[in-house]
Amino acid sequence: MRRRRNRGFTLVEVMAAVVVMGIGISAVMILLAKSTAAINLSRGVTMQTSLARLAMVEVENKYWRKQKDKVETSGDFGPDFPEYTFEVVISEGIDERTPALDQVDVIVYWQRSRAVREYRLTTFLIDFSK
Repeated sequence: MRRRRNRGFTLVEVMAAVVVMGIGISAVMILLAKSTAAINLSRGVTMQTSLARLAMVEVENKYWRKQKDKVETSGDFGPDFPEYTFEVVISEGIDERTPALDQVDVIVYWQRSRAVREYRLTTFLIDFSK
């Protein structure tokens, strides 16, 4: 008589393996989605800070060329960056002890799906003509 060997897996073992694999695969998918979202957020914030610095350099150039009145107080960055807008606020003579000291704020807004992120870049400039 031949003995029958039990080769293979039972249905319970196969189902347990499928459940474990399903949990593992879903965890990996969640991690991939979250890391993609983090990368997109990081890319957007980096672009926002770069555009704020670009706008600040333009303000500083006009400021030093004594063209403060020609500084654009709000606008966008053109068709290449449609989701970004900016605002420039110049507070002249912020302190009575230092009337020549001006505070310049460049605020860049990033319109995401349902939220608007704001990044503020501040510097102080001296107007020697005062």
